[in-house]
Amino acid sequence: MSDSSADVKPQCGGDGEAGEYDLALHTIGLFLVMGASIFGAGFPLAAKKISWLKVPEKVFFACKHFGTGVLIATAFVHLLPTAWLNLSNPCLPDIFIKDYPPLPGVIMMASLFILFCIEMWMNNKMGGHSHGGATGFEQPKPVMVPVPPRHQRTDTQDSTDSSDSTDSDSIPYEKTMAQQMYEQGYPGAELDLPASEMPPWFVVFYEQYVRQRLELVNMIKASSTIQPEDSKQEVVVAEKPMWDEEGQPVDPLVYKKMSMDITLLEGGILFHSVFVGMTVSITIEGFVILLVAILFHQMFEGLGLGSRIAAVPYPKGSYRPWLLVFAFGTTAPLGQAIGLIAHNSYDPNSAFGLIIVGIFNSISSGLLIYAALVDLLAEDFLSEESRETMTMKQKKIAFCWLLLGAAGMSIVGAFA
Repeated sequence: MSDSSADVKPQCGGDGEAGEYDLALHTIGLFLVMGASIFGAGFPLAAKKISWLKVPEKVFFACKHFGTGVLIATAFVHLLPTAWLNLSNPCLPDIFIKDYPPLPGVIMMASLFILFCIEMWMNNKMGGHSHGGATGFEQPKPVMVPVPPRHQRTDTQDSTDSSDSTDSDSIPYEKTMAQQMYEQGYPGAELDLPASEMPPWFVVFYEQYVRQRLELVNMIKASSTIQPEDSKQEVVVAEKPMWDEEGQPVDPLVYKKMSMDITLLEGGILFHSVFVGMTVSITIEGFVILLVAILFHQMFEGLGLGSRIAAVPYPKGSYRPWLLVFAFGTTAPLGQAIGLIAHNSYDPNSAFGLIIVGIFNSISSGLLIYAALVDLLAEDFLSEESRETMTMKQKKIAFCWLLLGAAGMSIVGAFA
């Protein structure tokens, strides 16, 4: 009897929280979370686009790296532990408990690899462009033009030059050589050119130019006749030039990559925001403490996301950055609205609730870990561009802001 009772699984689902559900307070909480989310994500963007705010660049610098720390802590402190706890609940089927307990880690790893494949495809399609700094515009690197070597003098030429040292001192070596070639019969002399009163060395150079031009024209004509008629010619279409809000030129490929990166980053955040909102709405006991923690959570997370949205060089008049801010600002409140409607029927401790939240948090943690560590942390501190644009002192300050953001979000994670 004792063995059989030990094998009985506990029942999923809670007995219901004690206390009366305060609909008005939860509704106020919905609008507070919406305001905190929109303010956090919209402040960096508004500060960049609204000139009269006159926000110093140091504020953008701090928000950017503080937000990176927040996003890293969100993945490791909030999403990953929640996913593991939910999917390891003993009331769930044996596949989660006995057959394959590391399933949350596999889901996280799979989402990470999927995001890596997307980035690898983008890199292969668009080229290995960097983030392009604040404007997304890559400064052209100076082109090193090789200098043709000077003609080497032979022994005969040396003896000739030494016999006429006065001319060598007054006339450059190239002119002397041209004069000698002209007197000896230069290969281009057979060209039927009119007589000229210019110096002989100039005539030689001009004849050489005419001869090489004729050879080049004949070569082009010959290659065009040899080319088969049905051969496909590659047509290179130039990208339409783009300018950002500040009138700076923007590399279109860099813009596409940065736009895709920020979309994937926000996608990882939005996945779990719905469930965060639902959790807030169905909570009765300790609701005020949880609401305050969620307000800080959404504001910090929005600040990190908004600073990255503001760094993308969107074209002037583009609505996309504001659409991203609106999406983040309304996703958690959308979850709260769902929780308000279904607070009597939805049980987060049911098998369905545990599995859904656990799976989606695993996916979100994989996306955020990759995006935060590879696209943000490594790009900001370890890339070639960062070595050119940031001094070691700036990197130390940025890392301090990053640690501060991670610490702040870790503290919030103890309550939310």
